[in-house]
Amino acid sequence: MTAWPAGMVWRNHFRRNLLDELEPRTRDGWGEGEAAILGPSLAQFQLGESSDGRHLLRYAREFGERSGDSWLGEAMALFIQEENRHSQWLGEFLKAQGFPLLRRCWSDVVFRVLRKMLGFGLMVAVLVCAEIVAVPYYTAVREMTASGWLRTICARLLQDEAMHLRFQATNLGAVWRRWKFLRAFRRCHKVLMAGICFVVWMEHGEVLRRGGYTRLTFLTRCLELLDEVHAGALAAQRNEWTARVPVAAR
Repeated sequence: MTAWPAGMVWRNHFRRNLLDELEPRTRDGWGEGEAAILGPSLAQFQLGESSDGRHLLRYAREFGERSGDSWLGEAMALFIQEENRHSQWLGEFLKAQGFPLLRRCWSDVVFRVLRKMLGFGLMVAVLVCAEIVAVPYYTAVREMTASGWLRTICARLLQDEAMHLRFQATNLGAVWRRWKFLRAFRRCHKVLMAGICFVVWMEHGEVLRRGGYTRLTFLTRCLELLDEVHAGALAAQRNEWTARVPVAAR
């Protein structure tokens, strides 16, 4: 167990990670027939990774000051910077394939509107769901693509997402110290997760199928990860920072 504030621990992690730039061995293209399936799908995820996160950052700073962890705001700013770097990597790949980037899509607009309307705790809960669906998605892309460049990107994104889930579990735990009725919230969170899985499958089901998932295994994987995030949050609620936390890239 560490005596350091959680925000400082995560600030230091993201600082170190941002120094580790992605260096793919090759900058090849995707395989035959992949453009029509992967192009529109990856473009949506690339857009989703590109948020400036100003509302999330403001809420994180306010919550950090109230809870005595003034480092949280800086940690969240670096987290957002890392998300934007994911968008940059995916954008570079898509541009190299001659595929246009999206400026907006309906699912991204819905997620951003939801996050703007919520306080810090509920905003993190929605963000957790978005981070979770990225795990089987990037796993599926890595499995289906013939591009070594894209596989390298996906492997790094999965590595980063594992730490993002740990970070958000810590944030949920800090919020939960002030909340009651956590069992009811956790049930509602699972319902939200299942609903988001339905939407993601409707939009990206072909990529997930080609990457080895069925609708059931996709949903099961996401709910398993949510259970792990909740376990990590409960540990963080008790200040047990070294407790078991999610490992996304299985």
